[in-house]
Amino acid sequence: MADEQDAKKRRKATEAAGKIGGMVRAAIGGTIKAKQEGKKLAYAFISSSYDEIIRAMDIVPVWTENYAGICGVKRDVNRFLERAESLGLSRSLCTYALCGIGFDQMREELGEMPPNSPWGGQARPDMMLSSGQILCDPRNKWYQASQQFMPDVPIYNVGLPWPMYEDDVDVDDVADYYIKHIVKELRGLIAFLEKQTGKKMDYDRLSGIVALAEHTWDLIWETYEMRRATPTPMDTGDAMNTMVPMVFMMGTQEAYDFYLALKAELQDKIDRKEGVIEDEKYRLLWGGGLPSWFALNDFNYFNSKGAVFPAETTYRLVEPIERLNIPNTSDPVERLAWRWLRYWTYWYDKARKRPGSEPDVERLIQYIEDYKIDGIVMHEAFSCRTWHLGLIWQLNQLKKIYRPIPVLSLGKPARRENPSLILESDIIDMSSYSEVETRSKIDAFIETLESLKSNQIA
Repeated sequence: MADEQDAKKRRKATEAAGKIGGMVRAAIGGTIKAKQEGKKLAYAFISSSYDEIIRAMDIVPVWTENYAGICGVKRDVNRFLERAESLGLSRSLCTYALCGIGFDQMREELGEMPPNSPWGGQARPDMMLSSGQILCDPRNKWYQASQQFMPDVPIYNVGLPWPMYEDDVDVDDVADYYIKHIVKELRGLIAFLEKQTGKKMDYDRLSGIVALAEHTWDLIWETYEMRRATPTPMDTGDAMNTMVPMVFMMGTQEAYDFYLALKAELQDKIDRKEGVIEDEKYRLLWGGGLPSWFALNDFNYFNSKGAVFPAETTYRLVEPIERLNIPNTSDPVERLAWRWLRYWTYWYDKARKRPGSEPDVERLIQYIEDYKIDGIVMHEAFSCRTWHLGLIWQLNQLKKIYRPIPVLSLGKPARRENPSLILESDIIDMSSYSEVETRSKIDAFIETLESLKSNQIA
């Protein structure tokens, strides 16, 4: 009987998600091969608005956050964290950065890749592109720390702004100021890259790459929207894999083709009414925080309890290009600047229309309504202060200001509740994680969802 129940709840992953491991491994191995072939490599951060620029310059990106995450997934991170600690860095700092710094120091000291490095190791860069944005201090200081071991490798910091939200200020009133600054920063980056490579930017090529990236953006958004279906054809467990082309391969035909195939696969699942699990009982929102990369099986555990995640805020880094209201411009650098500003301010006007709201809270509300959400799960990683700051405040504010459409209980209107669960651990440091405690919290949360659902039915 138990086996039969387990079979009904067994998770059905997308074929697209199953391809990601090979794609990431090939990308990491590709950087090592590119180094051997004499191509220029750059350490880079995701979501820094320079993906299309470095690809147009034929520079191979080495995504340092990605490699730290891979070390976490492979559960081979502690030796690099300990090496960073031996250099005087605290384990309470961003463990992505600690892993990267520890790895770089070890590689430079050995004069070769550390033994048995996950997927071949992280290639030595010719330049490092830091990024002062998303309020993330390691993005300014990480590469400076690594430069101590690679003094011959230059750094360029792209000072992209985080547009401040004020409920009494219209974004359009200050947009020109932001755009001028962003364009200046991106042109400075181009000048730096031209100097490092000895070649000039081909702006026609850049325009084509920007256009391809925008078409890919729209495809990604369409796949997210398809997950509204009941049962949902894909949940956050897969999205934490299928986001890879979005954050590491934008501006490439490979990324576009990947999401085209994913869209077709999801449509087929919807047509056949095939969900992530056969018995979908609870629809949850991953409302914030990076996951614990070494514990992605926790999503499977949610699934085993009849819970799925049709939506998440983490790594949902696109909105429809048409809705961003980007001014018509033939300058690809200006287009990148406008896309950056419009994306990060997309929820501002929506939040201003609801007293007491704020952009991140407004997004939670929209997803709750669009995806028919029953409960919210967030993850606070102790070493990722800037990304996870304010998650509890968002939940508290949501309870204060959000009054969803009533449901019927005993023939009378009753407020529909959206209970929440806060998980606590880290992104790659396994010493902070307890599977027993985590799953005990999940069990209690599922019991709460079941109780609420039973009361509504009664």
